[in-house]
Amino acid sequence: MAALGAVAVAVAGLGAWAAAGRALRPVERLDAELAEITAADPARRLAVPDGRTGAGRLARRVNGVLDRLERATLHRRRFIADASHELRTPLAGLRTQIELALADPEDPELVDTLRRSLRDSERLHRIVDDLLALARLESGTMPDREPVDLAALVEAEAARRTAPVRVHAKAEPGLTVHADRFEVTRLLLNLLDNAERHADGLVEVEARQEGDSAIVEVRDDGPGIPHADRDRVFERFTRLDTARSRSEGGSGLGLALARQIAAVHGGTLRAADGALGARLVLRLPLAD
Repeated sequence: MAALGAVAVAVAGLGAWAAAGRALRPVERLDAELAEITAADPARRLAVPDGRTGAGRLARRVNGVLDRLERATLHRRRFIADASHELRTPLAGLRTQIELALADPEDPELVDTLRRSLRDSERLHRIVDDLLALARLESGTMPDREPVDLAALVEAEAARRTAPVRVHAKAEPGLTVHADRFEVTRLLLNLLDNAERHADGLVEVEARQEGDSAIVEVRDDGPGIPHADRDRVFERFTRLDTARSRSEGGSGLGLALARQIAAVHGGTLRAADGALGARLVLRLPLAD
């Protein structure tokens, strides 16, 4: 009996070992394929086994992760290329102007050259500042938050505008949001700067409550945003006004940064239909 029991245990063990080997064989194959995938071939995916097996579910899950990683990698490469291109133009102009000034220090237009150099350096500063802000927001770092009177902030920032375009603000009191004051202020400034660049003579800002959200609308009487471009305007380095020079048209990061700030605070920013020109609508959750 003892001998028969030992034989039975051995046979059962061999069967279990063989079954485990058969079950793990697809997983081992997936592991070998995954080890062969490198950054040089980011489009490669695992072969999904037939049937609804555990290995098949694992392969589909891993392929989904690889898809997201590839999209993130392509996005990062495109962003680096765009940023390099945008920085190269003002840097080249700045260097040329400085070289001309050094070549002829007695040039009567030296002061104008220095002013142009200063404008280029200011534009470089804005681009770098916006790039750093985007990198900080996309790193997952949550900003410090406090109760912010959004209505008072809208009225204060609108009152500070000194551009030739008239800015009219209308804010409903009592709009308190839980947000980073600096970031929300940057968001409003970017929206106002964008509206002033495109307005013919008037910018309107309205802040009000809708349900449990605070709404801020920024409208201008300019040419507006074509319906097909209402999502594209929030992409980085996008300029719809191709007739403008780069120095006059902004860095191309303002609206992208504004939407990212809204998203980090649990809100949204979109372009909507306007009676005259562009109409940008910001929605932020009200503080409890």
